[in-house]
Amino acid sequence: LNLTLVLVLATACGSSSKSAVSPTASKAAADEHRDLSPEINKFHDALSPRWHAEKGPQRMKDTCAAVGQFQLDADALTKSPPAKSDAVAWTTSTKELTEAVTALGGTCKVNDAASFESAFERVHRGFHVVMEAGGGPKNGEHDMDGHHKDKL
Repeated sequence: LNLTLVLVLATACGSSSKSAVSPTASKAAADEHRDLSPEINKFHDALSPRWHAEKGPQRMKDTCAAVGQFQLDADALTKSPPAKSDAVAWTTSTKELTEAVTALGGTCKVNDAASFESAFERVHRGFHVVMEAGGGPKNGEHDMDGHHKDKL
């Protein structure tokens, strides 16, 4: 093969570290979130692009810039329990999510890159517990991105 062609192909194939989401996966995610409350979906919409971003300084910068929105959305969750939820599970899960967001904010405030990923993981996991308490898929039925395993 021509060296120029090899370089062009390598650049085209490797120029982005983000993977494309198939239409089937996007539809499955949309179907799964259809029955969740608007407050859960709003938090998901703020969390998802940052969670799925490539790990590194830009992900931390973008996520830390969104902590205020995460806090507003977590507060809205605590005030608006969905009809499908168990009151105790809902209260416990939304309190944990709110605490996780507060901890992430503290990590961001001191610009602690070493602790950022674990703090962000706590928010992500906390969101999935809230999603389950709000009528979403039960533990084991979804991957940590919130998608039904059998639909992807």
